[in-house]
Amino acid sequence: MLKACLLVKTVPVKGNTIQEQISKIKGIKKVFQTFGRVDMVVFIETNDLDDVLDVIARVHLLDGVRSTETLLEAW
Repeated sequence: MLKACLLVKTVPVKGNTIQEQISKIKGIKKVFQTFGRVDMVVFIETNDLDDVLDVIARVHLLDGVRSTETLLEAW
């Protein structure tokens, strides 16, 4: 099992919609909005790196996502 944390910057007025859409993606364990450097934190659990990359690609396709930063669990 591969775990990752995805930090997401969004267009402010689209946060609720983006959160709802992200929560429906396979492999997402938790997603919540934040105050600070990023707008949203997404916890991912998948079988392998290819699946993590697929989740990230799906998030990037969402309207209103500005950028992401991925943190992979080391061990």
